[in-house]
Amino acid sequence: MSGTDGLHVEPLDRSGGPAAVALRLVDARSGNPAKIDPGRRHPLRISVPSAGAGSAAEPSALRVRLVADVLVRTAELLGGQALLGVAGPSGDNARSFEARAATLGIRPPAAAGTPDDLAAALGGPPHVHLTGRRDGAARGIVVEVGALLPYDRPGPAGLDARALRLALLNHPHHEPVTLAPEELDWAQGTLTRWRRAMALWARSPSRAMCAETLGRSLDALADGLDTPSVLRALGRAEQDAALPDGSRFETFAHLDRVLALDLARDLGRTAP
Repeated sequence: MSGTDGLHVEPLDRSGGPAAVALRLVDARSGNPAKIDPGRRHPLRISVPSAGAGSAAEPSALRVRLVADVLVRTAELLGGQALLGVAGPSGDNARSFEARAATLGIRPPAAAGTPDDLAAALGGPPHVHLTGRRDGAARGIVVEVGALLPYDRPGPAGLDARALRLALLNHPHHEPVTLAPEELDWAQGTLTRWRRAMALWARSPSRAMCAETLGRSLDALADGLDTPSVLRALGRAEQDAALPDGSRFETFAHLDRVLALDLARDLGRTAP
């Protein structure tokens, strides 16, 4: 069926074909999956609730924003356009929250304000709402994001904020997450290793992206924003000795448009 303002929603079809490049999300209210145009016809409009910096809810709110950022970037990678709005007041707390979000590679929203403000700024009411709790009043699709729960021991000193992003991307977005120090150590080590590898691979001639890794990753992103499967696919590509370094570089760089781990940061530096 067709929604308003160009949004195309219909039951999920797993038979493949051209429809496989559409976004597929589960509406938390019905539990049913839906197929959504990623903004190729009209911009995909997304909303998230606001959260004050420094509040007890900030970690979970940051995770909601991270998932929204992945959704926006995935829509773009699939050839569409997405606009994000924050439902809530602006001010010093909101600006502090946005500064914290930026360290995780989260882009700023296109608009913020009341539902009417967002509808005016985004060109209509949001199609997709991402939230940490079920919202029965929202129009469109509601995607629930699991809470980011505290852990009783501190993480590693000097943790790169993009390593925190990597650790969160390693979990399905709908599940609650408690990040133990060991997992943050893994994320920091993986991020450092991938950045060094990219600097080394960049010295080789460019080659076509690995079709298998790219295909699996795009399908995973389209099917419920499955970032853990993308990370596993990249891990296999990293270890595949038969894959040319130039192909590895192009594949990692392309998928980093969604992962936003700043994998090309060390290009031009001396490799170890």
